[in-house]
Amino acid sequence: MAVQVLSGRDVILFFRERALHATEDAAKLRFQTEHSISKEKESESTLTKDGIVNSISDGENTADITSLAYRDDTQTLTTWETLEDCFDRNALMEMWQVDITGVDTGATQVKATYFQGYFTSFEQSNPADGNVELSYSFAINGKGVKGTDTLTPAQLEAVQSLMYEYEKMAATAAPVTP
Repeated sequence: MAVQVLSGRDVILFFRERALHATEDAAKLRFQTEHSISKEKESESTLTKDGIVNSISDGENTADITSLAYRDDTQTLTTWETLEDCFDRNALMEMWQVDITGVDTGATQVKATYFQGYFTSFEQSNPADGNVELSYSFAINGKGVKGTDTLTPAQLEAVQSLMYEYEKMAATAAPVTP
C-alpha cells in the first residue's frame, strides 16, 4: 500500500449544540479555511538527590477555527451565525473533526474525532480589501474520542457541494418583453 499524505482540505469540522443532539444532525461549517487542535500536558519537576523526577497531568485542549462568512437564502440562520449565537449563550457544543477522504466516491463512512466543549472567543474581521473572516476558539472538555461515523444524506451533500452548480450555455428563462 502506498503512503498518502493527508490533505488539510479533507479534514473538516461539523458542529451541533449539545442540547439539540436528539433532534438535529450536526452541520458542516462552510468555507472553512483552517483549523487546529492543540492538546497539552502539564509537567511538574521535583528535584531529588537522585535527579529530576517528572510527573505529567492533563492540560488544556483547544481548537482554533477560521472560516469565511457567507449568506445563505435557504436557511433562517447560517451555521456560522448559529455558532456565534451559541458562543453568546455559553452553550455546550459538540464538534466532530472528520476525515472525508473517499467521500467523493460516494462512501458515507468517515473517520471522526468527537469533542465537547465551549466557544471561548468569536471574532469577525471585516477588511476593506477582502472577505469577511471569522475566527473561533473552542475549549475542549476531556481529550476527545476517536471513532467512525456515517454521514447523513444532507451531510454528504454538504461535503460534496460546490459553490455553484453547472449552468447550461443556453438561456434558461424566457426573455422579458416590455
